[in-house]
Amino acid sequence: MCRHGAGFTLIELMIVVVIIGILGAFVYPLYGDYVKRGYRSQILVLLSEQAQRLERFYTKNAVYSGGHEFSSGNQHYDITFDLADHAFLLTATPKEGSAMAGDQCGSFTLANTGLAGITQAAPDVTLRQCLGR
Repeated sequence: MCRHGAGFTLIELMIVVVIIGILGAFVYPLYGDYVKRGYRSQILVLLSEQAQRLERFYTKNAVYSGGHEFSSGNQHYDITFDLADHAFLLTATPKEGSAMAGDQCGSFTLANTGLAGITQAAPDVTLRQCLGR
């Protein structure tokens, strides 16, 4: 049998489509996890910046509570502040409708003691796992 045309057969094309589909089924979830890890890292940096502002204020005024200008978060998280005279707790909660809504890691917290943590997380999820470390 002699083949005169150059190109791909339908079978060869279907094999390539199946291979791409299988690779996509594995790669896309991994990419999504990678992106979420990046969003989590961004909010922890923002929480740290807010904590530094509070510490500078405390150094000057001997209290954390008072007139502050804070970031309310970013497009994926809302930040709330629980301020007392000698303590604070910052909480970053995923925004509804954002890519982080329903995230297994829940909300991130940062206290004046430097202790970072997670709340409302799925069972058996740790801060270390949420940051991919």
